Parts: sequence; C-alpha cells; structure tokens
Amino acid sequence: YIGLELRALGINMNFAPTCDRNTWKQRLELLSRVRDFFAKREVLEVETPVLSLACGTDPNLDYFSTTSSPKFYLMTSPEFHLKRLLAAGFGDVYSIARSFRTDESGAKHNPEFTMIEWYRVGMSMETLMEEVESFCSEILNLSVKAKRTRYADAFLQYAGIDAFDENPLHWEECCKKHGIPLFETDVFNIEEWRDYVMACIVEQALDKENGEFIYDYPASQAALAKVHTASDGKMYADRFELYLGGMELCNGYCELTDAKEQARRFKEDLALREKMGKEFPKEDRRFLDALEHGLPECSGVALGFDRLVMLALSKKDIREVILFPEDIA
Repeated sequence: YIGLELRALGINMNFAPTCDRNTWKQRLELLSRVRDFFAKREVLEVETPVLSLACGTDPNLDYFSTTSSPKFYLMTSPEFHLKRLLAAGFGDVYSIARSFRTDESGAKHNPEFTMIEWYRVGMSMETLMEEVESFCSEILNLSVKAKRTRYADAFLQYAGIDAFDENPLHWEECCKKHGIPLFETDVFNIEEWRDYVMACIVEQALDKENGEFIYDYPASQAALAKVHTASDGKMYADRFELYLGGMELCNGYCELTDAKEQARRFKEDLALREKMGKEFPKEDRRFLDALEHGLPECSGVALGFDRLVMLALSKKDIREVILFPEDIA
C-alpha cells in the first residue's frame, strides 16, 4: 500500500490512502465499463439515498444510524429504493451506491463499500444469472462461464452432509472430518451451522477459476426472494450467489412481489432480532406501499464492486482498491 514503505523508513505517512494513484485510475476505468455495459442494454442509472428514515429488518445485517430526531439509517443496500422506482414505473434500473454495514472488517470487507445493484423487469432468475456472467466477462475482460450447483448438492458434494440434517452430532462429525474447529453454541441452530459450514468448508471448495453459482437456497434464507416447492417436497428460495476467485461476488433473487408475505417476513425478522438482542429498525412502510401498489415481475442482483476490482487487478486485500478504509477514514 502507498505509504507503508515510507512508514517503514520512519517517515510519517499516516495521512496517505491505502490505494495508489495508478490502481485508482484502473478502478475508474472499470467503473466506466460498468456504465457502458448498462447503457448498451438501456438500463437506467439512478441515485438512491445514503440516509433513509427506515431500514431493512434482515437479522444477519446490522446498520449504522444517527442519534438525530428524526432518526436516519445509513443504507445497507439500495434495494428498497430501487424497488420503489420499479413500482413507480421506471423500468430496468441500476445504482452504483455507497452501502454501510457494521462489523464488516477484513481482507474482503469494509464497513463502507460500493454496491452495484440492478433490476430487470420480466427477466427470469436463470436469464439474470446469464447476464451476470456477461457483466463479469465484460468488466474483467475474460470469459466467465460459471458452474451451477444447488445449495443442498453443494453441501453433499463438498462437505458430505445433508443441509437439512437436524442432528447436531452429524454437523460436529462434519467439522472433525474436514479439520475445522467445532462451531460453539449452547443450543443447536441449523441456520448457524449451515452458515458456518458454508463459510469454512463449502465456499473453500467452489470453482475459483471459472466461478460457481449456488442456487435454490433453503426457504428460510429467502429474505426478499420468492420461494418454490421442489419435487422433493421441500421449499427453496429463488435466489443465487456467484462465487468467483474465492470470493462471494453477488447475491440475486427472483423478487418477491407479495406485500402481505413481505410484511409477514418483516415480523419474523423482528422477532428473531429480538431473540438475538439486536436493535429494531423502523419498518419501511413506503417499501411495503410500493409492493401493495404493484411491483412488476422482476429479478435483481447486488454485486460488490470493490471485490470485482480486486479480481480484475489481482489484489488480495480490499484496502488496495479503496482510498480510505475504516482505520484511516
């Protein structure tokens, strides 16, 4: 990083960015490619708020908020506002948005990051996955043809366990077999075990060179996606994630359009947040009003631009592609 070598020589460079000028210029060139990609497809670029009077309820995402009155939330993604635009008749839209999430630190994380999120009216999830491949191919200047693997199949193939197994001993045996520490918990929670094994075992085995889509997540992980009942009688989320170069790059849905079902999920999320001892965000009534008005059938995807830049420029740490990470902001 810029400044580190000078610091090693005893020169005070604590003010310097962690991304050098040439890398930043390359990042801007990649951003130009992003805009060209959507312009060719007539997808409209829009701006969404950084501060909002309401926030999402996802128990797995934690947010920053102000102490002012009224209270504002720093958005964890532009999703709700983009869907409000869809309901208002804007058609296909995308946003290059600053997003914020607490407790997001590490080589691939920063609490403030850049999200590219887009929505395609009338497009199936499968077709959107193909568009994601085209997007990555054009931005990274290589051919991305990612393998497609169902969530349950990934657990069987890479971890050797049924993702729906309710026996805690089987999950412990799985960890021992793969040489990872046991997940420490007082009460067995299959969602926590899934997330742990996914991160520690499954993700490590996914195709790094060509990429791999994981899809058909358990219905409990649907968030804002539709669900369907498969031939095995289980319910699955119409959701996918793309892993490329050893990183989770994006998360896409066939979007839920049912306002009543979304309101029910919000209540479920809040009950879980209460159980976890987490703060309650203010319900986004305007988002629910948009669903009630009528969200067109669509699919959408959110992609981490900083990680995309890391892949494009062969960088190993997010600090190398952003100017002022959390510890020097």
